This record gives sequence, structure tokens and C-alpha cells, in this order.
Amino acid sequence: MRNAYVFMFILLTHFGFSQKPKAYFESDSLSIGKPIAFSLTFLHSGKTDLLFPDSTSNFKPFELVDIDYFPTKTQGGRSLDSVVYKLITFKVDTSYSLSLPVQSIRSKTKIFSNIATVKLKSSLDSQDFKNPIIKKSTGYFDVPLDFNFPKFLYYVVVLLISVGLFWALFGKIIYRSILVWRFNQKQQKFATAYKKLSKTPKNFKNIENGLVLWKNHLEWLLKKPYSTMTTSEITKTLENERLDEALKEFDQAIYGGILSDHIPFAFNILFDFAANTFKNQRKIYKEELKSGRG
Repeated sequence: MRNAYVFMFILLTHFGFSQKPKAYFESDSLSIGKPIAFSLTFLHSGKTDLLFPDSTSNFKPFELVDIDYFPTKTQGGRSLDSVVYKLITFKVDTSYSLSLPVQSIRSKTKIFSNIATVKLKSSLDSQDFKNPIIKKSTGYFDVPLDFNFPKFLYYVVVLLISVGLFWALFGKIIYRSILVWRFNQKQQKFATAYKKLSKTPKNFKNIENGLVLWKNHLEWLLKKPYSTMTTSEITKTLENERLDEALKEFDQAIYGGILSDHIPFAFNILFDFAANTFKNQRKIYKEELKSGRG
């Protein structure tokens, strides 16, 4: 009895698939990149559920664009199912062929349709390839460059915001660093000029210029009028014995015309005093900048 059921099932399956699905392109030619309709119909007994190809199926050499399913039509014990696929291709061939399967859900049996063929519609005439005519053209024209003002404005705004944020975060630090750098530069200029004069310490002109340069630099460092002070006034203000002796050596040379062998040492004493004063004043200057008093 079991064998009889199996035999009847095979007969029903064979009857349901007694005909092949029919496939055809709804146009006899296609253009590259443009959709073409592909119809797949199947007339069957209606005694089994069928599965038509969907988006997971292989449509090569085509790509699937869309699917239109139509309701089953039954007449005289026969059922007709049909599907229209919209396909597209970008391959360059003279003709394209496609055959799709219909599958029985119960038995998993697949039956392929006939092979449908469509030709490529070319916009070129075959005669153009046989007798090609090459046209020469040396003419040209200028293409105006469009200025993208909105994009430019966007970048300007972003730049200004970035600069503003950067300055808000690091502006004070940068500004203080610039002021300290300028403070150091004045000391560097003084040191360069003073050392140049001290290389020939027994030159009356260099002695006089060296003392003037030193007084002006000290006046800038300590904010007192040392450039107009006499030696005795300076020594009373600074209270430094070595500095007093060095300044007297300069006075003897400038006002008395006496060149002592101690003049080179006097140059060094004045320079060392200026260098130490600079270090102390720079420390005070940095503290004033941090506190906002500089």
C-alpha cells in the first residue's frame, strides 16, 4: 500500500511538471544600462505549490532591478503562474541568453525554462567600423571656473572658530612667551654689542661707548635713570664695591685719559653685573606676567 502512495506522488509530480516553463524577452533588442522585461510563465496542474526565482537567484549576465508577480489563473483544471522580471546589464556582447528554473516546494524538483535570447542594440553603424573617418579638431574654448563661495565661507568660519578656540585656550601662554622672548632679545643685543667693544678695551672711544651702553641697559632693566647718574650716584644706589672700582677705572680713562691694565677686568665686572641683574629681573618679569601685572 505504501508503494502505491509513492507511485501516485511521482505521477502527480510528473504531471505537475509535464510542461517546461516558458521564458521570453518582451523586446527583441536591448540597450546597455537600460532595463528590459523578461517574462516567465508556467502552465501546470495546480496540485503543487511552486517557487519562482527571486532576488537571491542568479540572473547572470543580467542584474535584477524589479519583480512583478501576477495572480494564478486557473481554467479547465490547469493553472497559469507568471512573473515579469526587470533586468539590466552593462556587459558588451552581441547577444544575451537566460533560462530560469521553477521549483516544486514539496519535492524540491527544479525544471528550467527554455533559453530566451535578446540581441544588443548598438547605436553605431557597422559601416563606421569598415570605413572609419577621423575628424581633426584643434579648436578649444575656455571653461570658466566657478567659485564655490558657500564652501569657501564655510571653511573661513571653521578657521575663525578654530583660531578663536585655540587663542582662548593658549592665547595668554603664547602672548607671555612672546613678551619673554622680546625681553631676552634685548639682553642678547646688549651682550653682542658690549662684547664687541670689550675686545679692544684700551680704545678710549670703546671705553666711553661701553659705559654709555651699560648705563642705558641698566636703566631699562631697573627702571631708574642710570644714564644721567654719576659714578658716585650709581654706587650709592647699587652698593657694590667691585662695581664702584670698575666704574672708577672707566672714569679715569674717559675724564683723565689714564689707561689702566685693569680696564679689561672693569669691562667684565660691568658685564657680569648686567647679566646677573638681567636674570633677576627676568624672573620678576615672568611673575608679573603670570599675575597679570606685566
